[in-house]
Amino acid sequence: MQIILSGLRGDDKEQEVEAELKRYFNVVSVHFVREGDPDSPWALVEVNDSYPKVWEVTNRLRGAYHRGKRLRFYVPVHQPHPFFKRCA
Repeated sequence: MQIILSGLRGDDKEQEVEAELKRYFNVVSVHFVREGDPDSPWALVEVNDSYPKVWEVTNRLRGAYHRGKRLRFYVPVHQPHPFFKRCA
């Protein structure tokens, strides 16, 4: 499942964000997108958690501050359904 995270700083590192998010999720990977405004990257976070857990945790963390900037979490609606993964 994927999460989009914004509100990061330009000097943040993927490994640091991954380590912090592992407190809440089973993080598979974190990929920064720095195109556009390199001082405000956003991250595509891949997690191995259920939709209800991801929704609950992102709602709890949404609006928290990270080094003076407000974090924003977005759970894209195009997530593949686990049932269809088993059928493939």
